[in-house]
Amino acid sequence: MRAVWSFWSRPHSLFYHRFWHSERAHLLCWALSVARAAAHFQETCLVTDSVGARLLVDELGLPFTTVSDDLELLNQTGADPKWWVLGKFAAYAAQREPFLHLDADVILWKPLPARLAGAAVIAQNPEHFDLTDQTLYRADQFIRGIAHCGGWLPDEWQSYAARRRTNALCCGILGGTDIDFLHRYARRATRIILHPRNAPAWERIGIRDNILVEQYFLAACLEAEANRGGPDAASRVGYLFPSSTQAFAPRAAEKVGYTHLIGDAKADPEIAARLEGRVRAEHPALYERCMRLCGERPSNPA
Repeated sequence: MRAVWSFWSRPHSLFYHRFWHSERAHLLCWALSVARAAAHFQETCLVTDSVGARLLVDELGLPFTTVSDDLELLNQTGADPKWWVLGKFAAYAAQREPFLHLDADVILWKPLPARLAGAAVIAQNPEHFDLTDQTLYRADQFIRGIAHCGGWLPDEWQSYAARRRTNALCCGILGGTDIDFLHRYARRATRIILHPRNAPAWERIGIRDNILVEQYFLAACLEAEANRGGPDAASRVGYLFPSSTQAFAPRAAEKVGYTHLIGDAKADPEIAARLEGRVRAEHPALYERCMRLCGERPSNPA
């Protein structure tokens, strides 16, 4: 199984760099994510655009075994950079063998548990939500916006929503051995975003529901395959953690050897300092390159 990362540079440079404490913290997290995973996977692959390749490979020197600039197509076709998840979907669809995609804010301190090795689909953890909760999964609002504008949603989504399902999969990591299924899911999810009938809905809704299309729709696709006679999700999906609570419980995460700097953790100055100390101590060459890229002189250990 290969480890895969994706980096579409435009969403980061235009919007999402603001989530990080600094660009230095962003690059240090990339360095630690890739360097640690390289100890557990023989292949480390980056799917990016030309700017991302120059930053992460030519300048930062991250140890990828293969690099693709397939995401340059998103720039050439004028894809909306607020839909940052398009880069991940393109990376999933490009894989031709079992893989594990890691978000750049995910650090694998230990190898994946052996129980996940042959799983058809691998994800971080299952998620369950309340349809009245509009903080993360705004499923009803999304569907109303699509319907009002005469938009399009695939049968998998419509069937799942009609059953009032409230399950999703956290995709801090996502991959597995069922490449055909992951391709179908990625292509259908991409079509939702790019379908011309849906463009007016994105403006009406006012947000780009990346998480909903990525994580809720993945659960919908798994259920649809089961309804067509395939195995159910419980037998197909291997989760690193059994719940969201476990995924972000310090002791549980430490036992598995997993860190995911989700949400406000990226902006935390204490976490940024710990990142810097870890990379400086364990990967000094990467640390020095990162400091120079950020226009700073490498600091000496205390």
